[in-house]
Amino acid sequence: MLTTVKAEVEVGGKVRLLEPLAVSRTTKAIVTLLEENGNDKNAKRALDFLRSNRLPEASRPNSAEIEAQIEEARNSWD
Repeated sequence: MLTTVKAEVEVGGKVRLLEPLAVSRTTKAIVTLLEENGNDKNAKRALDFLRSNRLPEASRPNSAEIEAQIEEARNSWD
């Protein structure tokens, strides 16, 4: 089972968890470092762009069309 928790890694390498984590025994972990270089602004700009440039209503499939596409994809594996 995979569990994700927020943490900060200090300059010396010490990992400090930012939320509670309970384990029943010593457990291995993989630590992924996230770059904090203003990407939040890029994500906001991308979302703003997508919201302001929505597909025309005629180009959007209705729920029946979406279900048909899903069913076709499921059956294509046979």
